Amino acid sequence: MNQFVKFISQFISLSNEDTIALENVLSNKSYKAGDKIVQEGSICNSILFTVSGKARSYFVNHEGQEFTWNFHFNDADSKFENYFLVDYYSFLRQTPSHLTIEALEDIEAITLSYTNIQKIVSKSINLEKVASIMSATAYENVHKRAFTLLTSNAKERYLQLLKDEPYLLNKFQHYLIASYLGVAPQSLSRLRKEISKP
Repeated sequence: MNQFVKFISQFISLSNEDTIALENVLSNKSYKAGDKIVQEGSICNSILFTVSGKARSYFVNHEGQEFTWNFHFNDADSKFENYFLVDYYSFLRQTPSHLTIEALEDIEAITLSYTNIQKIVSKSINLEKVASIMSATAYENVHKRAFTLLTSNAKERYLQLLKDEPYLLNKFQHYLIASYLGVAPQSLSRLRKEISKP
């Protein structure tokens, strides 16, 4: 079974007909480390499911500083938001993206285009439910991420990372973790020393 279909089947039971319809509109895509999978200012026309490799999504503020929005990978630590390479707002609205998604390693992905998802959800209640679950989960994740950035200080964000996503520290470079927390690398180093003190 296609890895994307297998993943979706965890959330909803698909008939053979639904499975075939979904598999027929999926395709495989590869990216090299350093490739821009989605470029800020372009419309995100596809949902990509990560099969292997690592990527990050980020935005650049008005001062030219990069902030990592999310990390993308597929392994035992992955949460729903880690599997998908997509700017959901751009995808759902078909408007220019505010994010850039960059491959940090060579990426293998399964892709589903906006056009094809519209076709299949119009013909299947179950596939329409799949799209609804993905949209709702994406909204929850974006809301949680934005709320954390707006209401927590740097130390609180780091402690939350240690509680919820400590594995990220071993998967991604120090400066990327710092940009994910919205701090300078030097500030992250100070926080780690402060919190590791007995």
